[in-house]
Amino acid sequence: MARLASGVALLTVLDPVGRDCGLTVTAVSSLSLEPPLVLVCVMKDRFMHDTLFVADGWSMTFLAADQLELAHYGARDRHPGARDDFARWPGRRAGHGELIFTGGVAAVECVPNELVDAGDHTIVIGRVVRVASDVTGEVPLVHVDRGYYPPGDPVS
Repeated sequence: MARLASGVALLTVLDPVGRDCGLTVTAVSSLSLEPPLVLVCVMKDRFMHDTLFVADGWSMTFLAADQLELAHYGARDRHPGARDDFARWPGRRAGHGELIFTGGVAAVECVPNELVDAGDHTIVIGRVVRVASDVTGEVPLVHVDRGYYPPGDPVS
């Protein structure tokens, strides 16, 4: 599956005591247009996994190629209770207090729709309640072969 290229997003949520949590994710998909649903797969042993079960909402920013440092930051190993500090990346608070990074190519705000057990992951399905209109990124970041890349030239 490492050979399957995908976009890179940063999933953000506030933990129960109001701390920022962010996780770089690549298992992301549009699921439905009506109602608008997206899904993201989160490993059960990741520090923010359990937070998603109690969150009122969460957001995903689809990262731009120049946000590589942010992608690495969100992908680092952390333990439960760890603190994230996203102050060095431009962003704003979304509807449930979670962060949207305005340098991304797109961003969605979601409310929980369903959580599905899937082996060592949980499939987190969110209903999109808002699409960010203030993101400024132009070139998306792509993940393939365990590395990050900008997209290449179009193939006719």
